[in-house]
Amino acid sequence: MNSAEQIVSPYGSWKSPLTAASVASASASVSSVLIDRATNPSRVYWLEARPSEGGRRTLLSKLVDDYSDATLIEHLVDTQWNVRTAVHEYGGGAYAVHNGVVVFANWSDQGVYLLDTQQGTPRRIGSLDDKLRYAAFAIHQSGKFAVCVREDHRNSEIEAPAALVAIALTVSQEARPDIELYKGSDFVSSPAMSPNDEIAFFTWNHPDMNWDATTLWRAQLLVDSELPTGLGQLGAVAGQTERESIYQPRFDSDGTLHFISDRVGGFWNPYHVNSNGDVTLSLAQPMEAEFASPEWSFGESTMQPVPGRAPRIAVTYGGEDGQSVLGILDAVTHVFEELPTPGWSVLGDFQFGTTRSGEPVLVLVAGGPTEPLSLFTYYINGMTSTRLSAKSSVVDEMAGFVSVPRTIAFPTRLPPFNDNASVVEAYAYFYPPTNRDYKAPADELPPLLVLSHGGPTSAAHAVYQPKIQYWTSRGFAVVDVNYGGSTGYGRAYRERLYPQFGVVDVEDCCAAALHLSATGAVDRRRLSIMGGSAGGFTTLACLAFRPEVFAVGASLYGISDLEVLIKETHKFEAQYPVHLVGPYPEAQGVYKSRSPLYSVDTLACPAIFLQGLEDKVVPPNQAVFMVEKLREKGIRVAHLEFEGEQHGFRQARNIVRALEAQLFFFGKILSFVPADHIEPAVPIYNE
Repeated sequence: MNSAEQIVSPYGSWKSPLTAASVASASASVSSVLIDRATNPSRVYWLEARPSEGGRRTLLSKLVDDYSDATLIEHLVDTQWNVRTAVHEYGGGAYAVHNGVVVFANWSDQGVYLLDTQQGTPRRIGSLDDKLRYAAFAIHQSGKFAVCVREDHRNSEIEAPAALVAIALTVSQEARPDIELYKGSDFVSSPAMSPNDEIAFFTWNHPDMNWDATTLWRAQLLVDSELPTGLGQLGAVAGQTERESIYQPRFDSDGTLHFISDRVGGFWNPYHVNSNGDVTLSLAQPMEAEFASPEWSFGESTMQPVPGRAPRIAVTYGGEDGQSVLGILDAVTHVFEELPTPGWSVLGDFQFGTTRSGEPVLVLVAGGPTEPLSLFTYYINGMTSTRLSAKSSVVDEMAGFVSVPRTIAFPTRLPPFNDNASVVEAYAYFYPPTNRDYKAPADELPPLLVLSHGGPTSAAHAVYQPKIQYWTSRGFAVVDVNYGGSTGYGRAYRERLYPQFGVVDVEDCCAAALHLSATGAVDRRRLSIMGGSAGGFTTLACLAFRPEVFAVGASLYGISDLEVLIKETHKFEAQYPVHLVGPYPEAQGVYKSRSPLYSVDTLACPAIFLQGLEDKVVPPNQAVFMVEKLREKGIRVAHLEFEGEQHGFRQARNIVRALEAQLFFFGKILSFVPADHIEPAVPIYNE
């Protein structure tokens, strides 16, 4: 259908080929990429989320240069296996592989299992205690043991002690105690071992998060009878005197320790420890660019040493207009060689392997505005990239239905909000409504959906996301806001939110919506907002404290009472609110004044709440309290609860129901009729 034949229909009512079911199936994401470096040619392993199988994560592998899937293996076919750890609740780093042997954490019991990929049946190893959780596995070059992070929930949930431990990789009918290597910090992360049995890891303590202040440690791994006995010559490398955020310790083939830190200038840049033992910037000069992202989960990888080519490392950083830059950096000469890419906006999960012809190849997960996150190989010698996973380009499948975002900067204010308030810039990605088969009446402007990302110390990226295209292909404009507190813009920008959570983020989301309406891009009367987790809090805070801006909102597992959150949440975030809001109970009044639950009197627009019943990050009662208050006030409100879901929706049927429920509710409030047939209808109180 060409533009002359487009159907004229109101925004929001357009029929889209991107159904809620196809969005759910697209949630089968690729993550946690690892290379078995002990095999030649190398096999690449990864996890794939399966919404159709209850959201479980299964383990797959193939040769790094196999583009036909001839060598593809799914190692854990039985649905009892779910490679996922509950450490920090957000998990990550749930497995490691060496010479065809995989050690992994299984979700149902949090036990550690050993899988010989040549035999195929996992066997439980280690302590056999379901109250112990494990993550960030690193297998020793001997293959005899793995070092990992252990979180001990035997006596406490909130105070669960963390330790660095070793686990013997042998199957035994009896429990084998962990070998404790380090404890004494609230958190331990990212153990890495060198060819010379050195080990590096980083730690941090409450009330900091790992993007606030960490300490990098280095030690000699003491090994006796093929198992470690402890650490020798343990010493702090960085972070012991200055507040810096340190990530991704890596040893190269010569034993040089590389890592990423924001110690100079507040941006995460690559560093290394030189031959004199001094920490040295690997770049020629500090860059106002981020070479890492906040580590909400274990196993992040945006830097890897190039095998056999020390001190060269592969790195990526955020460039202009949301694009990512990939390159090879010589840490000693500081020469950076930028590699050409096809417009990727997200790059990560770096790993090096060796092809059947003996050529080194970088394996990574990447995507762009019209390219979903997929598995790629990058041949650094030939500077070429090839898709390793089977997904085809969205450009081919969805031509004419994909909204390509543009970066916008818009004016906003910093508190205190008075006549002398500072006017600064904040950032977002704007997606116009796009559907080749439809156009709106000439006198109509599109409704706007503001997206408030979670975290809040996280970020929106200009990568293809079916959940965004679901709305734009139906006639919504979408703005994905990187409010103050977001990452990607340096420490000063992310600390705009300290201690202004519920203030700066609210101001920026409102400013983005009002900026777009003032420029004539969207309908001022039909501004909506949606967010999950911390983004759900920002959504509710916008509705409560800026009721004049939005017409409707959707909170997905969002926070309504900050005081309940600090009392009931899990260890990882137990003191996160100290920076975001203030010390508790000293700042109890601030917690209450910023909680939407206590400001329902000012909330005057409808809202829909979607909540998993097994959520330990945001307890389900947060939504219940808010819904009860809105019902009492007579405001239109909807509330859907999902059994078996934790923090975020992983099961296909629940992803579909949640997305269709939002569309149904928004249609009722914003006066459009979706083309989708949505059954069952969503019950709306006070309708």
